Amino acid sequence: MAVTFTDEAQAGGIALVERADVSVVDMWGEIDIALRNEASAALARAFERDLPVVVDTSRVTFIDSAGVAFLVQLCRIGRDEGLRVSMHRPPAAVLDVLRMLDLDVPSDATVDWSAARSPEPARPAPHSLAG
Repeated sequence: MAVTFTDEAQAGGIALVERADVSVVDMWGEIDIALRNEASAALARAFERDLPVVVDTSRVTFIDSAGVAFLVQLCRIGRDEGLRVSMHRPPAAVLDVLRMLDLDVPSDATVDWSAARSPEPARPAPHSLAG
C-alpha cells in the first residue's frame, strides 16, 4: 500500500491511500487552496489506478471553495471515466457547504456518486454534485 502524505505542520491535508480494490482520498483538517498540490497529486494518481474512489472527509473541519472545487472535479472525472466515486461520512463542515451551494445532498452518512462502471446495480443519483 502506498501513501502520500503532506507536511505534518499544516492545518489540513489530502493523501491518497492505495488499497487493492479502491483508491481512498483521505482529507483532514482545513481544506483550502494551500493544499492544491496535494489535491492535484491525489486526483491524478487516483484515476491512474482505474479503481473506484472513496473520498474520506470524516476528519475535515473546514472546506473552502477550492476544496469544494476539488470534490466536484473528482466527481466529474470519475463520471467521465466511468468510475464509482463516493464520499464517506461527510461531517457537518462539508455537508453545510455543499447544501449552501444548493447541491442536493442526502442526509445519510455516505454520499454516493455512482457511475456506469459501478459494480453494484445502478440506482438514481440522489443529488447533482457531479453535474
